[in-house]
Amino acid sequence: MEAMANVVRLAEFRRRKRLAQRAAANPEAGAQYFCLRCEADEFRLYAGGTIHCARCGALIRNIHVNPSPSPEATG
Repeated sequence: MEAMANVVRLAEFRRRKRLAQRAAANPEAGAQYFCLRCEADEFRLYAGGTIHCARCGALIRNIHVNPSPSPEATG
């Protein structure tokens, strides 16, 4: 009877897949950041707090990262 745990209902699987695709296709309304040099939208955050474009390495100055307190400090 353990084999019954692996049964996948295709209709439910397709419904969940469609919902996930729709959610991914509709990004949240918010700030959209991109590199002004190469128009890439992927960035690297360094330990010092600076952010650089992942593609061309340009320093991104319009994104600021505020350090958040560690869970140990707040508890």
